[in-house]
Amino acid sequence: MATHHRTEHTTSANFVQTSIERAEEATMILPNEEEPLLQSDAVATWKPPPAFLWIELAIMLNVFLGGFDGTITASTYAVISSEFNAANTASWLTTSYLITSTAFQPLYGRFSDIFGRRLCFFTATVSFMAGCLGCAVAKDIVFLNIMRALTGIGGGGLMTMATIVNSDLIPFRQRGMYQALQNGSNGFGAICGASFGGAIVDTIGWRWCFLLQVPVSLMALVLGYFVLKFPTKESDSSSQQTRGIWHQIDVSGALLLVLALSSQLVGLSLGGNELSWTNGWVISSLVASVIFLAGFVAVEAKTTAAPLIPLKMLHGLLPVSTQIANVCVGMAAYAFLFTIPLLFQVILLESPTKAGARLAIPSLATPLGGLLSGVVMSRWGKLSYLVRTGASLMFIGNVLVMLLRFNDSGWKYFVYIIPANLGQGIVYPGILFTFLAAFDHADHAVSASTVYLIRSLGNVYGVAVTSAIVQNTLRSGLAEALSGLPDKWKVIDEIRHSVSAVRDLPPDVQLAVRLVYHRGIQLSFGASASFGLIASIAALFTRGKGLERADGA
Repeated sequence: MATHHRTEHTTSANFVQTSIERAEEATMILPNEEEPLLQSDAVATWKPPPAFLWIELAIMLNVFLGGFDGTITASTYAVISSEFNAANTASWLTTSYLITSTAFQPLYGRFSDIFGRRLCFFTATVSFMAGCLGCAVAKDIVFLNIMRALTGIGGGGLMTMATIVNSDLIPFRQRGMYQALQNGSNGFGAICGASFGGAIVDTIGWRWCFLLQVPVSLMALVLGYFVLKFPTKESDSSSQQTRGIWHQIDVSGALLLVLALSSQLVGLSLGGNELSWTNGWVISSLVASVIFLAGFVAVEAKTTAAPLIPLKMLHGLLPVSTQIANVCVGMAAYAFLFTIPLLFQVILLESPTKAGARLAIPSLATPLGGLLSGVVMSRWGKLSYLVRTGASLMFIGNVLVMLLRFNDSGWKYFVYIIPANLGQGIVYPGILFTFLAAFDHADHAVSASTVYLIRSLGNVYGVAVTSAIVQNTLRSGLAEALSGLPDKWKVIDEIRHSVSAVRDLPPDVQLAVRLVYHRGIQLSFGASASFGLIASIAALFTRGKGLERADGA
């Protein structure tokens, strides 16, 4: 078991913080990004610590769950929300998780430095497991969304703690294959969630989508209890020391971020959906979100703790353009993932099993894109080309799906959904290393934190915007399409609250409803494509420095 790790550069909390710190002593900036990421021929002697395989199994189980939970929710949220007659607010099943995950993810690195890896590993695992169990027994949509938020608190630490633990145990020069294993575990979980989510819903019920994650999480917890043996942190019981600890953590910034995102999503989900855009509650929610965001920016500018988003990192053309691309690809990625199941379940009238199986291919394309990106970076170092290629593929992929006709060729539904996910896998690491290369190696930890947090914000906004587009289209379009029905408002209310209600409509009414849905889905993919286009334009300005990993340094 490793007994030594460096913390002198821990200037920010993020889930690659410790690995970046270890990289600092072996990383230098080259003057031109076209120079490849070179590896030294020197090979350090290293032997795995005792129980290393069991440690890897414990943390990889959590990594698997991180991928599994994301796609299984995407493939089943329409069915789950319909059971509670809340399809018009279905986006909260995803965004409630993303909000807390976004806010807590960068805090795990700082907490683990202060309170220890073991405690934070347990906190993340227990929170995730308790959240999944709560989702499985939820009796109403409000409690379900609260439990999804609790799951997000833990989910934000699953990948974080896996990366940090491996960074403590494995020298940087040997990290490549283990990072590939971690990415593969996450990708495999995503494929399993996409492939089996619908089948689970159709056979034993959607609650098992969450319940089946509990024993896997429990196994990780038990294994971690026995094999994760890090040196105990020295404690100081004085109140002065306690105050010093909490002054290192940007808790106020995280709280303001949660409040800002939550109030904004309340306004977006209610506006044009349950209430008019001029309603006092809608206006108040949106105004409150602006106030909370302004407070968040003010706190980030003045806090003495490690800020969630260091504003000093956002000065200059390269950093700003990179982060514009970053937030836009985050929006495009989750907007795409959120809308695709509606296309299959409503437009094609497929069962959740078949609709979920269709997500397996794009889920596989994403880790394949990441592998391709890694090969290109390691051999040629074309960082800016990766960002441009990935963002362009996301734009093209969303345009292709947007252009799908109501009744189109079957092969198009298979082929057209691949480019956007392949581009996602390529662009994510490209943006990360482009942004890292813009700063000295002493700032790599905080710059990596900024990349992941801003991308997560994009994820939240992507789901919120596309959900608002679909629901507003349904609200206005269904009233016109069903104008001849004597009880149209009752039918419209049922359709907007339950996706499954579409299947029970008379053929002529069902066709009219599906056409309205198709228009809303096309508009959503159009919005997602616009995010990809903005990212592609911003990527043109991301030409920066390259990185060389000098193992012999």
